[in-house]
Amino acid sequence: MNSPNEPAHTPESPESTATKRTRPHIGRAPGSKNSAMQDRAVRTREAIISVAAQHFDSDGYGHTSMNTIIGTGKFAKGAMYYHFPSKEAIAEYLISDWNHILAETISEALAAGPSSTAGEKLTAIFRSLAQRIGEDTNLRAGMKLTLEPTINNAAGFAHWIDAISDIIETAITEGELTDTPTTHRLAWNLCAGTVGAANASAALRVD
Repeated sequence: MNSPNEPAHTPESPESTATKRTRPHIGRAPGSKNSAMQDRAVRTREAIISVAAQHFDSDGYGHTSMNTIIGTGKFAKGAMYYHFPSKEAIAEYLISDWNHILAETISEALAAGPSSTAGEKLTAIFRSLAQRIGEDTNLRAGMKLTLEPTINNAAGFAHWIDAISDIIETAITEGELTDTPTTHRLAWNLCAGTVGAANASAALRVD
C-alpha cells in the first residue's frame, strides 16, 4: 500500500508502450559517419588512380612521380600514401585492371564457338580493345605499363600474346591460316601494334 505522500503508480497503457518503442530515431543514423568516411576514401582512391593514369598515359611512367600526382590532384600527402605507398603500387593496380579486361574480352570472343573463324575472333577482340582503350584512360595506361621496363610485369604482355597465339595456331592447324613465319609472328605484331598505336596517339595528342 502506498503512503499518503507517495504518488500512486499508474501502469502504462499498451498504446503508450508501443508509442515509445516505435518512436523514430532523431539524428545521425547508426554507422552513417563510418559509411560517409568510407565513401570519401573510395572517391579519393579512385581520384588518385585517375590522375596517375593520366600522367602515365601522357607523360610516361618514368616522368611521373608521387609528388606530380599529389600536385595535380591536390591530394593530402597522408591520404596519398595511405592508399598507395608508391607509384609502382598504382601501376600494378592499373595493370591488374587491364589484365582483367583483356581476359574478359578474349573470353567473350572465344564464346562465339567453332562457327566463328579466327579472323572474326581476332577482329572482335582487337576492335573491342581499341574502343575500350580509346575511351578509358585507366585501361590505356594499364596496357602501356605492361611494357614498362622498370616494372616487373613482362608476364602481362606475354599472356596477351600467348592468348592470341593460341587462336592463330589453332587456325593454322585447321587450315584456316597459312603456315608461314609471318603468320606465326601475327600475334606479336597485333599486340605490339596496338600498344604502339596508343603510344603514338598520346605523343601526337590524337584520339
